[in-house]
Amino acid sequence: MKVRINGKVFEIPKGVRFGELSHEIEKAGIEFGCTDGQCGVCVARVLKGLECLNEPSETEEETLWRIGAVDEEERLTCQLIIEDESCDEIEIESED
Repeated sequence: MKVRINGKVFEIPKGVRFGELSHEIEKAGIEFGCTDGQCGVCVARVLKGLECLNEPSETEEETLWRIGAVDEEERLTCQLIIEDESCDEIEIESED
């Protein structure tokens, strides 16, 4: 599925956790730390296609709360998984 991150386009398959592709996604300017949803370094805003992504886990929600990312569109990039391919594309922008 087409995923646009900070303007750079990636093809990411359904069911793959974005954290598994951190070395590629970092080329779009998203920084990663732990890749398991605890550090909060990779927080970004989902501008388009949020409904096609997995719901945040309890760990992700706790981390988002701890770092002050309270908007529904704010997610940890490392924890994103495409669950529904009905969206034309997913667009993500880092907070920086």
